[in-house]
Amino acid sequence: MDFIVRPGAKKDLPEMLRLWREMMDFHAQVEPRFRPAPPPAGEQAWEKHLCGDVFGNESWCVFVAEADGRLIGQIMGVLRAPYPVFEPGRYGYVTDIVVDSTVRRSGVGQALFKALRAWFCEQGASHLELQVARENPASQTFWRAMGCTDYMDTLWYDLEAR
Repeated sequence: MDFIVRPGAKKDLPEMLRLWREMMDFHAQVEPRFRPAPPPAGEQAWEKHLCGDVFGNESWCVFVAEADGRLIGQIMGVLRAPYPVFEPGRYGYVTDIVVDSTVRRSGVGQALFKALRAWFCEQGASHLELQVARENPASQTFWRAMGCTDYMDTLWYDLEAR
């Protein structure tokens, strides 16, 4: 499959929103706690985040994969600093990745990850971190194939149920 990976831009918002919705629908099936706000509130909040926090912010990076004039994937990451009690430095945090369901397992996700990983390295990041739902075997497999290893567990405590 022929595609290019390039930096994302505001002009990509309509297609990025389509991919975001696909990602959110997928995650809600895997883990009900990922249930997004109903349309259009979720889309509006995500677009506001992209326009207000991400695009134009040197700490954030977005790459998109494009084939035949259509976005088929996207990845986002941000540079973070460790808590002040730890050694100073910066690390990368992958916030989102999605590949259009019609082209998964064709190298798009790997190409997006390589682009973001290179950007993190150029920015002087020492490592990267990300979170993957335990009940998401496809994503667990993907990230382990990219070289990620276990680091921390995120635990959940439902205050409303107590």
